[in-house]
Amino acid sequence: MSLGFNVEDIQDIKIPPVKILLFIYGKEEVRYTDLTKLIASRGTLSANLKELEKEELIKRRAVTTKPIQTYYSLTEKGHKIAKAFNEVKERIAEFKK
Repeated sequence: MSLGFNVEDIQDIKIPPVKILLFIYGKEEVRYTDLTKLIASRGTLSANLKELEKEELIKRRAVTTKPIQTYYSLTEKGHKIAKAFNEVKERIAEFKK
């Protein structure tokens, strides 16, 4: 079972929060700039990140360097949900073969 996805692996998923969770899954942390490659609209991305953080599915860590760097990782709750999404994604891939 593979952990995490590259941008190309999840382009067919249309629900931004699911895309974000799957992208972070299996990675320790991802930078905000990595996520902009996944979701082009910064407004959509920011709104979804705020919602995922509010739901305690992701954690945000800001490094006060210049420029400021922001990192995101899954919480324990977020990891469990992302794992379930990953399993569904793999099952769908099996049916497409």
